[in-house]
Amino acid sequence: MITRFAPSPTGYMHIGNARTALICWLYARSRSGKLLLRIDDTDLERSENRYVEGIKNDLTWLAMDWDICFNQRSRISRYDEVFNSLMDAGAVYPCYETPEELELKRKMMLKMGLPPIYDRSALNMTEQDQKAYSGRKPYFRLKIGRDQAISWEDEIRGKVVFQAKNISDPILRRTDGSYTYMFPSTVDDIDFEVTHIVRGEDHVSNTAVQIYIMGLLGAKIPSFAHLPLLRMGGSKMSKRVGGTEIFKMRDMNLEPMAINSYMARIGTSLPVEPHTNMRSLVDSFDIKLFNQAPIKFELEDISKLNVRLLQKLPFAEVQDRLEACGIKCSEGFWYAVRDNINVISEVKGWAEICGPGVTPVVDDVNRQLLQLASDLLPEGEPNDGTWKTWLQKIKECSGCETRDILLPLRLALTGVPKGPEFAKLLPLIGRVEILRRLRGA
Repeated sequence: MITRFAPSPTGYMHIGNARTALICWLYARSRSGKLLLRIDDTDLERSENRYVEGIKNDLTWLAMDWDICFNQRSRISRYDEVFNSLMDAGAVYPCYETPEELELKRKMMLKMGLPPIYDRSALNMTEQDQKAYSGRKPYFRLKIGRDQAISWEDEIRGKVVFQAKNISDPILRRTDGSYTYMFPSTVDDIDFEVTHIVRGEDHVSNTAVQIYIMGLLGAKIPSFAHLPLLRMGGSKMSKRVGGTEIFKMRDMNLEPMAINSYMARIGTSLPVEPHTNMRSLVDSFDIKLFNQAPIKFELEDISKLNVRLLQKLPFAEVQDRLEACGIKCSEGFWYAVRDNINVISEVKGWAEICGPGVTPVVDDVNRQLLQLASDLLPEGEPNDGTWKTWLQKIKECSGCETRDILLPLRLALTGVPKGPEFAKLLPLIGRVEILRRLRGA
């Protein structure tokens, strides 16, 4: 099995691109297959090297590797070779209309209630037409046989059928000699023996044309799976809209596995649960689980999943990352605070709270209660059982209920109204510091 992820380096990778990449990666790894990373850089005006590097960096950060990487610009001579063979076979023909003229034709056909497909006027040019177009550089279209149906069994959509008469002859080469997406993509899939193609549902009509070209070239037709697009605010996700780029999620300190866990499950019947490693996603992957239902993307869903993931991560998996962020903490510290952080960088805040520099929050209303608490603190360094014993003594001597004790104590000891369980927190702060804070020193 060979599949491919084929991004265009015209912008940074967003969550929709990354989801396609992940499903391709999971499909390949679950079948012991290969994944090709193909950089579709035939758009000479908008393709940039910084986006190529950005795509590779994002994939690496998300723990997705690839077996072969190539860019389409390096294969232009091969595309020329195949294009010329189609020209010689009469399957491609030159056209001369400007974009403005084509748009006018399209509007007229729609006004007449006709499908806006190319009228093939370039195949029936008069001598007068040829004179009118003199000096113009041609662009080239593929001539599709109108009397046939193009069909395939899609792994997600089921049986898909296109009547060729309803397909406009696609443009293969522009006036500047560059190729459109369709043609190089098909040639690459043939040459690299791609067996499974997974991409967005916006490529369904492209697939019909790709199958037609493959038939002309005598190639084996791969398996296709078209995923529903992620939607945000009622419209499909786009590089030009922004706000969902992977590098921005990285800057937000979201966990790669939170993003992967989310992407691997949305659009399936399986619950979206946090997975701590890629192996578990591979083991549970099945392309048949994906359906055609529209998918609404919410960044907040990943943020919530990120919290749940952190609560599952063992200390061994985060120790190096914490140290890289300048946070040196014990295993006990991690297990004490991991239920109270949204992103891993927030550990630093709890390290500071448990350190010596916190200013206690002690108001006059609760000063007497806190003084009593300091007097009743059990001797010796706090341990797991200290909190239960201490709280019971405070309740007995003050006559206060637990709910009236917790907030004043927490504000005095941490300066914030919420946080780890006291049983876990007290040993981290230490007896001397607890007494200092309770007494408002």
